[in-house]
Amino acid sequence: MSALPKSDERRAYRRVSDAIAMQIHLPDEAANERQFDVVELPDHPTHVVSLSPNGLKCYHDEAFSDGDVLQVSIRLFPSGLRIDTEARVVNSGEDDKPNKNNRFFAGLAFVKMPKECKAQLLEHIQCVAKESFGGAVKLVNR
Repeated sequence: MSALPKSDERRAYRRVSDAIAMQIHLPDEAANERQFDVVELPDHPTHVVSLSPNGLKCYHDEAFSDGDVLQVSIRLFPSGLRIDTEARVVNSGEDDKPNKNNRFFAGLAFVKMPKECKAQLLEHIQCVAKESFGGAVKLVNR
């Protein structure tokens, strides 16, 4: 009996395209900024992201570096569920399409997300997948 490696387990979730409200903050380690700052989030979507229970891919107006640990606050719609968590940048770069306002992309892996938040996020993703009839959904199994 062999167990699946963690990398295989964490990739077996649906990923959906979803419109969310999001605020990203890169703490200043030199200023010893460790406390999570609760920010005001709008009541409307601000970003379209590729979302899974383990993280998201987004386009942003600010460049991040691989390995950066960010404070991420998101609001899901229509439920209004808010999630505040840390995320590690696992890949990043500049978009090759020059006409975009948010010209940088970042793949973020959630870290230290409470289990109940992850369960709520998974439920939200399943609802989005069901409502989209599979059009904006793919099964991630890389």
